[in-house]
Amino acid sequence: MTAPGPVSVALQRAAVLEREGRRDVALQLLRTAAAGSHADAGAHRSLAQAAMRLGDPAMAIDQMQSALGLEPDDPELRFQFACLLAHEGRNAEATIHFRQCVERAPRNFQAWHLMGLALQRQGLHGDALRALRQASALAPANPRVLEALAESEFHAGYPEDALPLWRELFANRPDDATVILRTSETLNRLGRHGEALAMLREATRRQPAAGDIWMALAQTEEDVGDREAARAAYRAALADHPDWAFPVSGLLGLDRGKADDALVAQAQRLLALPALPDADRALIGYELGKVLDGRGAYAEAMDCWHQANAARRRMTGAADAAQLERHAARTMAVLTGARLRARHARWPGSPDSRPLFIVGMPRSGTTLTEQILAAHPAGHGCGELPDIALIARNLRAGDAPADAWPASIDLLPDAALDAAARRYLAAAARDAPQQAQRLVDKAPLNFFHLGLIALLFPRARVVWCRRDPRDIAVSVYGENFSLEERLATSLEGIGHYINLQTRLMRHWQASLSLPILELAYEQLATAPEEQARRLIAFAGLPWDPACLEFHRSDRGVQTPSRWQVKQPVYTRSIGRWRNYEADLGPLLEVLEDDAYPMLASPPSGGAQTSDQATTPSA
Repeated sequence: MTAPGPVSVALQRAAVLEREGRRDVALQLLRTAAAGSHADAGAHRSLAQAAMRLGDPAMAIDQMQSALGLEPDDPELRFQFACLLAHEGRNAEATIHFRQCVERAPRNFQAWHLMGLALQRQGLHGDALRALRQASALAPANPRVLEALAESEFHAGYPEDALPLWRELFANRPDDATVILRTSETLNRLGRHGEALAMLREATRRQPAAGDIWMALAQTEEDVGDREAARAAYRAALADHPDWAFPVSGLLGLDRGKADDALVAQAQRLLALPALPDADRALIGYELGKVLDGRGAYAEAMDCWHQANAARRRMTGAADAAQLERHAARTMAVLTGARLRARHARWPGSPDSRPLFIVGMPRSGTTLTEQILAAHPAGHGCGELPDIALIARNLRAGDAPADAWPASIDLLPDAALDAAARRYLAAAARDAPQQAQRLVDKAPLNFFHLGLIALLFPRARVVWCRRDPRDIAVSVYGENFSLEERLATSLEGIGHYINLQTRLMRHWQASLSLPILELAYEQLATAPEEQARRLIAFAGLPWDPACLEFHRSDRGVQTPSRWQVKQPVYTRSIGRWRNYEADLGPLLEVLEDDAYPMLASPPSGGAQTSDQATTPSA
């Protein structure tokens, strides 16, 4: 009878020590055994499994890597190693091994599924789709695969494809809060707010203590413009969670300077708690700051925003302005006028002249501009469509980094560009009336993607909204933007963002054939009819007085300025920065000269790039 090897002995002793509660001693024993030279892949795998059980994932990964080095053709071993890497958050490495698994075993739906999840966690939803669709084809009834596929269909910009998947999950799990929330979110993305409201109202009837569902209902009520219904839903969310920051911040945002004194006192008490989680501190700080701003307590408002942004920086890390600068520099180097003209010689782009893109810094008047255009009988406001950014993220010629947009401009098949243009038009025209001649997309950060827009839609129009950067900075600094917008969490970062936006726009003006109209917020606010007429003329539409009555529209507005645009044009936001002048040093130190909009009004009504910008063809 052969005596057990040293690894087997160590594993047996470690198991005894683990049962005795001596986990540290057991781990040290395993580490000693692992330090030896072993030519047995099974021994390394057993050590890895024991190390994971005892809480040493680094040792487990090292031992699995050694096992795979000895048996590189063992598909089960590679699959287990990929799962271990994914479990430890090393998703990029896991993806490489999952890909090798499916190459050798293309009918392994679990490998396809887990590769899709690893890609999702890297934010690569377009790549995840290919894996998850394959997993779904192999295991169409698997609910985990279905849910993962629905997530990536939505986040890759295919809400129409995500909706039937969520509906199928909802049919089987009607009280699953995650499924309810994702289904309603998808309905809202598709503009089907009535269906989302009906689903959420029924869900709150069935689950009256489900705070997350009440919050989704409140936000949807806000999106459709029902302030009182939103307030009732926020209050219901608070009923079972009295100090929950999410509904507290929602209620503060509804009324701002007119917020209830008791609610303001509650928010101040919460913000004063040293142990308040950063996520809650950010939510309350941003909205309480707006309340105090509305009440004229400017120093207290800025203190709230300082707290909110410091909390957000702790959550996401500081902004990397240099990285964004490098990205913009690469974009400008690749997407030159000559490069775009050469690509158009091969593929002329969509002939559709309906798209009109409103770009600029957030809080520069983009929503107001969209509302004016959308109030025209021939205009349709699409809101902030995510599709151009998603197309840019997913448009690639292959799997290598050099195959991603924009480096891939010369390699992309014409069919891929044609599909991208059709996909965008389908999203933009989703709820448009048949007579709509202009589809108005007001995603401000599309200024990063005007080269792609020019390639896809050479007959599009662009309105560049500009505003005093000091007013922009104050407004952005006090706004609860998405977590990835790290440059919005410091005044210096906002200044870099404004500079970068200006340089990119000057590049596009010099390189693209698209007409680009510069529209200064200050001029629009002080001379609304003059500037609205100029805007409508640029859009190639006849003047209609309805454009000045945009605030009477009952269309939903999904933007932080949703309540402001329900009022006529006002000028009280001009020069608001003066209330915070003492805090703007970091911004002013980095702002470049061209960051300021041209506010001197020439006879035609503002700065323009060319005659084409004022008299485009219809």
